[in-house]
Amino acid sequence: MPRWFAPLLLVAQLAWAAPPGSYQAFETARAAGNVAALERLLDEPGYVQILAARELARRPELTPSRRLELAERAARFENAASDWLWVGRLREVLGDAPGAAEAYGKALPDPAAEAALVRLARAGVREVYAALYAGRAYEALLSVLPPEEVAWRARALYRMGRYEEALPAYRAWARREPAGRLGLAWTLFELERYAEAAEAFAAAGGPEGAYGRGRALEALGKPGAAVRAYLEARTPEALWRATALLERTRRTTEALPLYRELALGDSRYADDATLRLWVLARRWGDAALERWAYDRLEGGLAVLAGKAGPEPPERDDCAVAASAVPGQVTIEQLLKEGREDWAVGEARWWMEQLDPRRAWAIVDVLQLHGLWGPSLRLARGLPALPQRCDWPLRYPRAYPEQVRREAATFGLEPELVWAVMRVESRFDPEAVSPTGARGLMQFTAATWDEVARRLGEEGADPFDPDAAVRFGAYYLRWLLDGCDRQLVCALTGYNGGPGYTRRALAEVGGDVWDFMRFQPRDEPREYVERVLWAYAVYRALY
Repeated sequence: MPRWFAPLLLVAQLAWAAPPGSYQAFETARAAGNVAALERLLDEPGYVQILAARELARRPELTPSRRLELAERAARFENAASDWLWVGRLREVLGDAPGAAEAYGKALPDPAAEAALVRLARAGVREVYAALYAGRAYEALLSVLPPEEVAWRARALYRMGRYEEALPAYRAWARREPAGRLGLAWTLFELERYAEAAEAFAAAGGPEGAYGRGRALEALGKPGAAVRAYLEARTPEALWRATALLERTRRTTEALPLYRELALGDSRYADDATLRLWVLARRWGDAALERWAYDRLEGGLAVLAGKAGPEPPERDDCAVAASAVPGQVTIEQLLKEGREDWAVGEARWWMEQLDPRRAWAIVDVLQLHGLWGPSLRLARGLPALPQRCDWPLRYPRAYPEQVRREAATFGLEPELVWAVMRVESRFDPEAVSPTGARGLMQFTAATWDEVARRLGEEGADPFDPDAAVRFGAYYLRWLLDGCDRQLVCALTGYNGGPGYTRRALAEVGGDVWDFMRFQPRDEPREYVERVLWAYAVYRALY
């Protein structure tokens, strides 16, 4: 397979790479409890110094303050729950209860961290409340809140969807502080007490209060009053909802300047508003507006509108001189020894030391060895390279054998499968979403079980790449067939569910452009844009 961005694969150890022997020294020192040897490794280049810091942080021979220093060094690099848990324990030993609460909060949802926070709360450490709330440990937070902490109680109950219980807490909070008024209004809104919610939003005031009042008035069937409230708010969300109401009440000409205002802004609605201006201009035969909007369209929505796909980088522009990549030898030896976690840590350590172009070469090393998910995680923070030379690494052909095989089986372009997989999981086979979707293709348990039944593969593991790609390709094919091969419909179904998609399409008479504008949720629309762009990039590259 030709490489776009190919550093030299080395066969000899480099003088400036962390020698693999340092890891052998670490294992020997750890097994022997040799503190002095571990201390010496703190100055070795590479991830081994983080491993040494973590090990030393747990050695009772060192002072608590020194152990804390080393534990924080490891925790800041790894950001792992186990490391932050240890930082919290050491801060407690040193009498820093607020700092311990902060560290334990970073370790959530680890059960030990939650138990430690509960213990601190019962000892009177109020900083625990913010840590538990930020970590979504709402039940634990409710269990330790004293009666007077109505603000935290109200917010926790709201986040748990227990609106009836949240209401009295919000009322008490709103009586004490203006900050509670907006939460009270949204609680009333969620309880469908829209008239009361509108009054509460008015009392809250400000752009957020005006936006909420518009939502309540819209729910009450008062579109004119809702539009006025949205225009008072003037936030991107408010303008987006105002334009929808204006169109639905046949006041589309009033919506045009608002769409233009959104299109000229930098909110997430800018591209959607630009697309809508283009659609309306085409319907009305307004050539000037159509050209203005078309010229501004970018990304996946530009592809949807028929613009040519992106130009791929030129291979010659992206050629890399055959030169050594610091850390490569160590990374590859660790992989050969089955130490994938250490290899990824080594890659990350070197990426933080190198200039962007050489850091991208480390990403390429990981992809050469099939570490697709870790490579994209590490690439997130890297700046783009000139001439789009980072594109082949941002959009790799991950799991190539599985994708090509299953795409052929179900009559799909492999580039479409890669695009969906990239948006869904960024090629992490163990990805789990906040809603419980799992694996490379992010199946919920119910959808996975249904596809397994149809394929006759009950018991398949969603974290197995082979099964995930097969199930994802089958499901995409099934959605495309059910949508008469309309890709926007199929992708919306993949993200929002077939039932949601059918209902939303039916409400606009099957018109795909009105579907993109008027479907009730933002997430599926944004998802379609992202997949279409990834699909266009894959087709351009490969």
